[in-house]
Amino acid sequence: MNIEQLKTTFFDLIHPDLPNEWDVEEAVEALVSMSEEDLQAVFDQVSVIWPVSNSLCFSYFTLVSDALQCIGPELLPQWVAESLDQYEQQGLRAAQLFMQDIKGHFVCRLQGGSGLRFSEVEGRLLPYVRGLSRKNIDLKESSFAGTDTATIFLPREISFFSEKSENFLLYKLTSSFQWGYLALNTFLFSRASDEMNPSPAGRLWLQEYFAGFAHPRIIADIYFLLETLRVRVFLDMELPGLMRDSIPLFTRFIKAEAESDSFPEPVAALRRLVLSLQEGKITGIPGAGYAAPLLTPGATSELSLSIAEDLFKAFSPDDVQKYSSVPLPFQGVVELERIAAACVKKRNEQKSEFIDSLSTLLLTLPSAGADTASSEDISQNRQTLQAPAEEALSVIIDHKQRSKKTEKRSDDVSFITINNQEVELSEDLQELAREIIHDLGHIPELYISSAAGKAGQGSAGLERLSPSTGEALSAPFTYDEWDYRRSGFRKNWCIVTEKDIPVTRSTFIKNTLDTYHGQIIKLRHQFEMMRTRERFVRRQRDGDDIDFDAVVESLADTVAGHPPSDRLFVRLKRDERDIAALFLLDMSNSTRGWVGKALKEAIVLICEAMESLGDRYAIYGFSGMRRLRCEVFPVKNFDQLYDDDVRDKIGSIAPREYTRMAPAIRHMTAVLKDVDAKVRLLITLSDGKPEDYDDYKGEYAIEDTRH
Repeated sequence: MNIEQLKTTFFDLIHPDLPNEWDVEEAVEALVSMSEEDLQAVFDQVSVIWPVSNSLCFSYFTLVSDALQCIGPELLPQWVAESLDQYEQQGLRAAQLFMQDIKGHFVCRLQGGSGLRFSEVEGRLLPYVRGLSRKNIDLKESSFAGTDTATIFLPREISFFSEKSENFLLYKLTSSFQWGYLALNTFLFSRASDEMNPSPAGRLWLQEYFAGFAHPRIIADIYFLLETLRVRVFLDMELPGLMRDSIPLFTRFIKAEAESDSFPEPVAALRRLVLSLQEGKITGIPGAGYAAPLLTPGATSELSLSIAEDLFKAFSPDDVQKYSSVPLPFQGVVELERIAAACVKKRNEQKSEFIDSLSTLLLTLPSAGADTASSEDISQNRQTLQAPAEEALSVIIDHKQRSKKTEKRSDDVSFITINNQEVELSEDLQELAREIIHDLGHIPELYISSAAGKAGQGSAGLERLSPSTGEALSAPFTYDEWDYRRSGFRKNWCIVTEKDIPVTRSTFIKNTLDTYHGQIIKLRHQFEMMRTRERFVRRQRDGDDIDFDAVVESLADTVAGHPPSDRLFVRLKRDERDIAALFLLDMSNSTRGWVGKALKEAIVLICEAMESLGDRYAIYGFSGMRRLRCEVFPVKNFDQLYDDDVRDKIGSIAPREYTRMAPAIRHMTAVLKDVDAKVRLLITLSDGKPEDYDDYKGEYAIEDTRH
């Protein structure tokens, strides 16, 4: 076919789409010299690729000629299908790269090679790694293995072995070693003697330490190789099954090491030791005796660093020249800069979360003698909380100091004493405190003083009541908040307070009833059609099924000579109602004007309809600002009559602040749980998406509300 015929065929296949003719001509130009059979196979895939991506289809035309040099036309559908998988998982560029390297990505597997891609194992390895670490560690593909303490990076593809099962085992072994580094604190280690002189902000202690050597890369590699040996001993104890299964892999790696001559003898011996270690023995490995102390359970990062220093001092200029920085296949590449950046980010997140969680806990703690405390006592307590840390804050943290011999800490923190008042921490706070202590060695007093100050501001805000905002009707309630980014709840994160609505007299209810008189009648009729409780009525002349008891009695009457009854049926009757409905009304500032009026009118119409049926219902409003001041306003509870007071409250509903919807919904759910009804409805009336004054917006707010 010539170019015009190819273009015509292509346009017929994608009709009614009309792409740029120049792009089409450039793409099909590579197909001019193809045979009719190959062209038919190529055009058969257009209907598969074009609806997914036009750009990928043009790339397909450009590359398919080279592809047909490696595979037959019968394999084009499989090649296209795998290319589309790459597009859907990683985007256009990844799919184009996959198509370009057809030999490496496609043909090798067809010829017996069993390379395994990260995308194929991610779903199996992610729960495995999180189960080991008991943390939400992420997995990401990269050009090499490694970790930054928050994410484990694995190669995009592993093709060391001919069997997929062996390649998967190497993926699993690599991820296990990365977890081992984290469990043994390889990267965040610092010498006890230097703890009083912390590293500059954003730098690890190891970075500063290695920078003091003539060849920082070599001393760092030796240290991490020694730590890999320590991790090997650790995994032999923690994951004996995996390490037994991995012996054939280690054997293959040993053979590869024997063919290499890129390392000085002490380092080469250490690499052989890591690969051939079994049952904690180093027999048969000459030159590795110096590493024997690392095979004991009490070995530490301090010991690894000391041995690394001795090995580095023994390096000759020829050793330095000969040295090659090539990690073992499962060891990964260590990038301290990336680890430092991840640690800074994690520490900031932990600091913010700890301060927020502790301030919430302090704010909700019952005061001693709260029932009888005077206003002067409350004011004095609030002033203490708000006083500067250096003047008024006394902090005692219940945990043991680090043991220099074992390099272990007692990370359990069950309570904190602030100003002689013992504060028991929740389980989540205890876990967070353990992580902070594991990282920093202690909980900085700044964290606690900031939390105390924040709690003081929050308590002042909660107690600053006026007729315009309404009096608090009960003690505050605390609720969790869903954080989709970490797939978990922030425990006891939001404080919900029930407040009364200041009543103002108006003609709003009367005007609404006059305006919507017809709609109210229709609503009552529609509500009457709802039947929620079903019961069987027996001995009916007609019905849905046979009443066997009545039939038996009728037969008995016939035998006894009595006239039989014709009431032989049972009927399913729906004539009783058992509904409890709770209406939650948005009172945020965005409901000013006609929006707020429409919401209030809707509530009035619903109340009139519900009253005519006798159903139980309640009305609440909600608003607030930030997580410590989520407010709900009872307009009518389930036991309250729809009287003039309720009508006046409906007329007094007015816009307030923001729309942090999820805490109000959780509070209303708790209210509904106490209502005995077969059908319990929670209906929210709002004008838009949830949003608050802080960062509570967008996907975060929507996901929290959804949960």
